[in-house]
Amino acid sequence: MENAREIEVFLAVAEELHFGRAAARLHLTTSRVSQAIRALERRVGAPLFERTSRTVRLTLLGQALVDDVRPAVRQLEEALRRAKRAASREPQGVLQVYFVNSLREELTAALVHGFTEAYPHVPLVRYAYPSMQHRQWCDHSRDDVYVSWFPDQPDVLNLPRVRTGPVILREPRSVMVRSGHPLAGHEVVDIEELAEYDVLYPPTVTQRFADAWTPPVTPSGRPMKRVRRMTDSFMEEAITIVVHEDIAHVTISRPAPSVLRPDVVLVPLSGLPPFWLAPLWSIFAQNGWIREFTELAARIGSDAGWLDAGGG
Repeated sequence: MENAREIEVFLAVAEELHFGRAAARLHLTTSRVSQAIRALERRVGAPLFERTSRTVRLTLLGQALVDDVRPAVRQLEEALRRAKRAASREPQGVLQVYFVNSLREELTAALVHGFTEAYPHVPLVRYAYPSMQHRQWCDHSRDDVYVSWFPDQPDVLNLPRVRTGPVILREPRSVMVRSGHPLAGHEVVDIEELAEYDVLYPPTVTQRFADAWTPPVTPSGRPMKRVRRMTDSFMEEAITIVVHEDIAHVTISRPAPSVLRPDVVLVPLSGLPPFWLAPLWSIFAQNGWIREFTELAARIGSDAGWLDAGGG
């Protein structure tokens, strides 16, 4: 079992090339991840990663180990799934998944298809749900899962009474403005430049959540002109405010076309980290298929390259 855990940690670090992100993905501490990698390197007898204060890279031996191990891990996972199905030990029931309505259809479809292919006897019912509805799961006992955007690693945002799964996708930020806004013609807007304009203050899921979405100050310390206008958590309301009140809004780079309007423009935003797409569910949930779905969704995202910002 310890060998299997070390391999799991090794593959996560190899995919993330970052010990902190690998730790967040596996719900471990960074020191625990480092210990596992050191133990595996001692077992192998040579370094698997080249580490500096700024970068992590696979050694040639490390890359060779990734190439050898990854197919075997996938075969083992598939064999276990087949064994569970053959033994008819899989519980029956329905899994309800709420996908944020700004998520592009091809991404939602890939996650739904991946689950239904792996678990054909488990009905999955999908819903499109407004963004920023995280408190629906914080404040109520629910037995379903919400796949939505987070402005930072989900487990550092102080969301109460919920659990979050591994990150599925990273998406660069953009700034949404009306077509006649001074920033509309820019190829890129830096967060320092955005401080000169009114910016929509997002709904307060938690204070840390809101501050991570649209920070109170720029990285250099300039105060942001955050304006409270929203009365609800619907992106459609945010777009209306952007158009009619000339207020900018920080959002994802490539939302579903169905939520946009022809009189708004999305301009890439630099100077802030990407958004994270991840699942969230109530601590009171009893549906055992939630974890199966969230772990499979993370593997689908990793295999498709969605964990690279903009990879989706």
